[in-house]
Amino acid sequence: MFALRAEVRKLYAPLTRQMSGYPGGVPGLNLPFRRALENPVRLTISWLILGILGFGAPWLVVRHQMLRNVTTEPSE
Repeated sequence: MFALRAEVRKLYAPLTRQMSGYPGGVPGLNLPFRRALENPVRLTISWLILGILGFGAPWLVVRHQMLRNVTTEPSE
């Protein structure tokens, strides 16, 4: 049984994804926004900006479309 497990490990070793030098077992080390997690103020400001843009942009687009003057004929 142990020999079979070793053979399977050798077979799948090249297919496993390597962590590119990060030590294993530490959650969050390979996140793209890891620097923001180290500074709580930066994380809060980033989430506020992303939240305002993400939730506010559709409302601004609808408001712009409603205020647009569509009764005039387009000039060619």
